[in-house]
Amino acid sequence: MTRREWLESALRGAAVLLLASCGGDGEEEQAPQTERSSRAGTGVETVREPRQLTLAALEHHFFRNPPKASILAREVMEAWTGGSIPGMIEGTTLQLAAIPVKTDENQVIHFTASVVDFLAESAAGGAAAADLVWLPSYADVITLFESGLFAPLDRWLQADARSPLDAFAPEARRLVRLRGQTYALPLAIAPGVLSYNAARFQQANVAPPSRDWTWPEFIEAGKSLTADTNGDGAPDQWGFMANGNIPDWLPFLLQEGGQVIDLDTGAIGMDEPAAIRALTAWDELGRVHGILPYGPDVSDEDLKGWANFQQRGMHFSRFMKYMPIGWENVTPLPQGARRATPLVLEEVLAVPAAAPAESAYEALVPLAHWIGERRVLPAVTAGWQYLEQADTGHFDLIFPKPVQETALQALADGKASHAASSSVMLYHLFQQVTLPLARGEVGVEQAVKQATNWLQSYLAE
Repeated sequence: MTRREWLESALRGAAVLLLASCGGDGEEEQAPQTERSSRAGTGVETVREPRQLTLAALEHHFFRNPPKASILAREVMEAWTGGSIPGMIEGTTLQLAAIPVKTDENQVIHFTASVVDFLAESAAGGAAAADLVWLPSYADVITLFESGLFAPLDRWLQADARSPLDAFAPEARRLVRLRGQTYALPLAIAPGVLSYNAARFQQANVAPPSRDWTWPEFIEAGKSLTADTNGDGAPDQWGFMANGNIPDWLPFLLQEGGQVIDLDTGAIGMDEPAAIRALTAWDELGRVHGILPYGPDVSDEDLKGWANFQQRGMHFSRFMKYMPIGWENVTPLPQGARRATPLVLEEVLAVPAAAPAESAYEALVPLAHWIGERRVLPAVTAGWQYLEQADTGHFDLIFPKPVQETALQALADGKASHAASSSVMLYHLFQQVTLPLARGEVGVEQAVKQATNWLQSYLAE
């Protein structure tokens, strides 16, 4: 079976997807070529009357003018103007509106609030700020969906005879559904991976992680990497530490067949037996095996290794085009009886509730397909063809071979996680579960109860 056949088979199994790198993490990409794609357009029928539409984009403040061209909003404008987007609306123009980035008195940037203010201020004035909004992961997309500022799309998607959702992998579609409604088209997602410090492994004379690692092998390596280097009787280098961009116990939970929360159905899984088993296994990493910080004096900075990033030998992370320096080495997460890894929503295209939604929808589908094909690891399945033969006009596969293989395996095991896709939920789950367990302040059952209570209040808001 070729890799392409394998990917298509994995899609039919409904557990595959791909990562964004639209600058959501300051990641740069090659500029797209402007010739027409070989794909037929899958959008709605051509509009009879030309219109002018506005695309609002939230771009990272550090990368508005990167040193090389990126596949950002300006390249979309060029492609639309040049007639390079299949299914685009003939005679309709597209203009760009940059979403102003807001900071507080401490110069902290608030990306989510920037989007909310941009849309709410225009709606209050009786006008739509944009027909389409391009949202990356550094804004909390889940919170934005729940804000009421974006239009559900099911009315148009269900009436579209061309079935545009078929172009998106099933797990990606799950991530853009809340409370029974589809709020965006997914452009890209990111699977969870195990990042490791290769130098630490070499110093400890431990074989680096393999793609077939099991949890017992992970724990044994963590023990070898945990060390007291200053002789004060306490470890100052750890085999494993939290990272913060996915809950560290989430892989255990998914592999036990559970889930944290499904925002589409409103189902909470934190009070089920799978959660007890998963959190027990995670709690034992510190309490029993001693491979991550544990004890009453542990702070969130200690647990995450913020004081010294090199303290940690391994951490869990979402896959990124450019991993942090020193952490370029990645493998799939250790696996148990089931194969599952968290899948995170990275990038979407949505329609503001105040926009003339029908005309916006007519541009939404072709734009989402075209942009999605040009992500590093796209949620649009047509983009997968370039995993076999890299085409820098679509996206830039600059990864070493082992990293490519890691991405493919992680995607094949990917399971959509709303909890890992929201910075609000990540923060509260860390405070309700991860940190109290690491401090020994609560037992597993109490941590489960705290998380369940918070999730119930989250759904009730």
